[in-house]
Amino acid sequence: MELKNFEQKPEKETFVFPDINKEMGEIERTSTNYNPKDPEVFIRAFIEKAKESRLFNLTEEMWSELENTDSFDILKDNFEKVKEHTEYYNKETSSNRDWQDLKQKMEQGQELDAPIILKYLNKLHLVSGNTRLMLARALGKTPKVLLVEMEDINS
Repeated sequence: MELKNFEQKPEKETFVFPDINKEMGEIERTSTNYNPKDPEVFIRAFIEKAKESRLFNLTEEMWSELENTDSFDILKDNFEKVKEHTEYYNKETSSNRDWQDLKQKMEQGQELDAPIILKYLNKLHLVSGNTRLMLARALGKTPKVLLVEMEDINS
């Protein structure tokens, strides 16, 4: 019996460089936290830095320090917790995020915009992608994120 060499295809990357324009609402919300007196200055600086940034695997250490998310506390296969968080967020913000649709896309390896994390003043702040991070955690996946590193714009 002859063995054939089979090339294994690398696993398709789920998270891709995000569409910054689709995340403008989240960027604007973040700007009011970090530069409430002049959010437009923050937004312009953020967008410029985001364009220069690249995707990184989110390490456990970074994930554990990440502000503005409960995703690190999600246990593998705990989709009930993902559902609870998503329903609460939807109720609080009058949104309609469909975590089950995102879960299915992740399981099928479909491309999704990577979550965006701001590194600013020695803090890691989740700008967008909380549901994607919770699902990645529940699925046991290491997500790629767009890490936007900024200097203090107020100095």
